[in-house]
Amino acid sequence: MKKRQKSIGKIIFFALISLVLLPVAIMLMSSYKINMDLLQERNEVTQQSTTQAVITEKDMLLTMMETRLSEISTLPVFQEEFDLAEIHSVLELVTRGDGNIKGMNFATSDDRFTSLNNLPSDFVPSSRPWYQLAIENQGEIGWTTPYKDAASNDYLTTASKLIKNKDGDWGVLTINISFEKIGQLLQKLTVGRTGSITLVSTNGIIVADANPEKVGKDISKTALFSALLEHKEAQGLVEVKTKEPEYPEVANVYFNKGKEGNQTFAFASIMDNEYKIETNALLTSSAIVAIALLILVGFFAFIVQKLVKEIISIFESYFNGMKVGTYQKIKKTTQGTEKGFSLKTRAKRYVYPDEQGTEIHRMAANFNEMIDGIENITVQSQKQSEQVAEMADALLELAQQTTLATGEVTDTITGVAEVTGTQAQETEYSVSQMQQLSDVIRELTANVIALNNQSQDANSSNQQSMEVMDAVNSSWKQEMEQMSELVTGMSSMNQSIQAINQIINVINDISYQTNLLALNASIEAARAGESGKGFAVVAAEIRQLAEQSKSSTKEIETIISTIQGKSNQMVEKVSRSLEGGENQTRLIHQAITSAQDVLERTSAMANNIHEIEVSNDRIVTIQSGVLGNLESISASTEENAAGTQEVSANAEEVLATMEEFVGHVRDLQSIATDLKRMMSSLRFVKED
Repeated sequence: MKKRQKSIGKIIFFALISLVLLPVAIMLMSSYKINMDLLQERNEVTQQSTTQAVITEKDMLLTMMETRLSEISTLPVFQEEFDLAEIHSVLELVTRGDGNIKGMNFATSDDRFTSLNNLPSDFVPSSRPWYQLAIENQGEIGWTTPYKDAASNDYLTTASKLIKNKDGDWGVLTINISFEKIGQLLQKLTVGRTGSITLVSTNGIIVADANPEKVGKDISKTALFSALLEHKEAQGLVEVKTKEPEYPEVANVYFNKGKEGNQTFAFASIMDNEYKIETNALLTSSAIVAIALLILVGFFAFIVQKLVKEIISIFESYFNGMKVGTYQKIKKTTQGTEKGFSLKTRAKRYVYPDEQGTEIHRMAANFNEMIDGIENITVQSQKQSEQVAEMADALLELAQQTTLATGEVTDTITGVAEVTGTQAQETEYSVSQMQQLSDVIRELTANVIALNNQSQDANSSNQQSMEVMDAVNSSWKQEMEQMSELVTGMSSMNQSIQAINQIINVINDISYQTNLLALNASIEAARAGESGKGFAVVAAEIRQLAEQSKSSTKEIETIISTIQGKSNQMVEKVSRSLEGGENQTRLIHQAITSAQDVLERTSAMANNIHEIEVSNDRIVTIQSGVLGNLESISASTEENAAGTQEVSANAEEVLATMEEFVGHVRDLQSIATDLKRMMSSLRFVKED
């Protein structure tokens, strides 16, 4: 199966896609950050302005009611003796047409009272907070904490003032204010998309809200209200993360407590999903832009990828042609008659040599220069290959001439051999003289035979000694092997002892843990009393450790038995070594005896050798006459032999050299032929 080739197109494609996605991602993050900052700043300004408007509206309402209350308290009806019926009429008159006033009361010091509201018959003014607040303030207007009116279910606040007439009698005049107008204002105000504004009392009761259903709810236990009370500043922004039913998923809250001593304050809260629509819109627009850019860049990357691949394939086609011996230059393609858009055609038109052009053009120009260089080298190689072929033919002729010369040398050696035959005839004369020497040699032979027999006996003794020594050597080798086995047994026993030490350490650790567990078992038993549950657990642990100790003890016994068996083997091997030493001693005694026998036989052989020396003197005398005749023959023969050997060696060397030379010449001729054929196969395509 053909291996799939790699391509640079994917790298180019994904690189271009990444270059587009990176700016889009950066633009998305920067746009998101800028938009979120702008929206948060806008909402914070809105929160601040709306809470300030609510506080201003509330302060204006309270200030206006204080003014009304002060003006009413100066009417003549409150300067004379207190007439409750007349006072009731005056209160109806001054409150008529004012929607902010939800009722007025006047109570004397003896709990007589008149009211514009329907009060129960058992109503006692002096028990009410507004009555007590007026007495504490001694003529100054005081405001009660907002409360729920039982008759109307509206949340009201009451302003009260202590009034004294000319007779010194005093009473408390009150005016009830509703937060209905502020609630209407809250319904008109908006904070962002999910924001809401709330007016809450200092005890955590919502007295006004854009959502009427929230009015009257107690939020004093919520984390939001606690966070607002913790701030000592008059106004500010609070980051709150809460999942409470009253305020789920609140992002931040801006509060305004107004003047010090106010019984109510306003806050504007924004939910976490405030920016969801803007965020989704931004993500949608960014996604659309990213998709459009991806499509555009993907198409562009596809075109670039294909164009680059086509350009590279053009160069690849030229290189493939070089593989088969076709060398062709790149030339500029003129516009043909092709219709439509074709990347392959565009690539062919773009790839042409130009040293001042782009990288592709310069690479094409360099390719053409490479073709020119290869062509020059090829032409020179073809010329040189022809010269090599001619030289190979000349060398072949020279080898043939050398072969003829070697034949002539062989003839010369034949002539030398004939001269050597003539010298052999002169040597026959020496044979008769050598017969006399033969008789003497027979006598010497008899003595030599006797000497040989004695030598054989000596050799036999020596052989026996050698066998004994070999036995000694073999015995010693066995002793060494047994000693090696003994050392190995000692090493194994040492490892076993080490294993015993390790197991003993384990037993020591187990004993230590057993003591600790036993102590814990005692403590648990003392604490458990009759139940004994803790003791049962600890006792189970102790039993497990005892079993582990038992197992370790068995391992120790096994190792000790192994050591004992190895010790017995060592004893047996030592005994064998002793027996081997005794055998070695006996063999040594035998070797000594054999050596003495050899000494005696050697003495007898020395006597026989003396007789051989006498016979040898006679041989020397006869030999002197023979040597005189043989000297002349020997000199000529040695001279001829030396010349013959020298010539023969030279001839062999020449023949070997010629064989090697002929082989090299043949190889050179074959290489020259192949080179010539290869150079002739190269084809350089010329431009039209």
